[in-house]
Amino acid sequence: MNTFPVDDKGNLLRYFDLHAGNGASEPLLYIHGLGCASSSDYPPVVASDSYSKCRSLLVDLLGSGFSDKPQDGKYDSAMQATVLSNFVTSQGLSHVNLFGHSAGAFIALKLARQLPVQVGTLVLCAPGLSDYGVAALSRITSQTEAQFVSDGFSQLLAQLKAQGDNEAWLGPFSLASPYAVYQWARSAIDDNASPWLADLASLKTIKGVILPDQATSDEIARFEQAGCTVELVANAEHMVAYDNPDGLARAISNLLKL
Repeated sequence: MNTFPVDDKGNLLRYFDLHAGNGASEPLLYIHGLGCASSSDYPPVVASDSYSKCRSLLVDLLGSGFSDKPQDGKYDSAMQATVLSNFVTSQGLSHVNLFGHSAGAFIALKLARQLPVQVGTLVLCAPGLSDYGVAALSRITSQTEAQFVSDGFSQLLAQLKAQGDNEAWLGPFSLASPYAVYQWARSAIDDNASPWLADLASLKTIKGVILPDQATSDEIARFEQAGCTVELVANAEHMVAYDNPDGLARAISNLLKL
């Protein structure tokens, strides 16, 4: 994996740089959701025959996946966006495309507004928090950070394992920093309650949203009203990359051709 130093303490962001030799196309930076990791979520997507084979930067956010997890790190969405902005600047890019899944969509929106380079296309996948997501994250933040780190995180892992149907997601989630999970959960709840759809509508770039094909007409309409092209992926729920990587690859490729 490649590395990027995020501070003067030697903490590293780790990422895959895939299809980097395929011409001068704008790279796509992947921002994973809470408890996930781009290094585990997206290799099957970018390896799909349905993928555009554009240069793809699969970044594990600080506190997640293979990236470092300092106990004194700051893991709210604004700070994560700042780290990614510094990362993009370090790559010497003049243009970049962004992908954000779930709560990662909030980071992608913040990043799009603060990047000193032009964002070509913003792709959001199952963006925001569902009622289930709000309830789950609220259970985390009903504790203090110290309580969650000492006991709550391990208890949550045990509960998720007992529920079943979480096996793929539990891999990266179990590796995440409990500090990062807690701080990002609090931040995501605040982001979800903010007028983020209005922020999306005001963003002057090409915008696409990817949803499971079970999305309601109202869900589709609210993103179309925000100026987004909507792509639907069959046989998928919220974790689209796990449920149908080929379908997600096709949807991303279609949006990057707009």
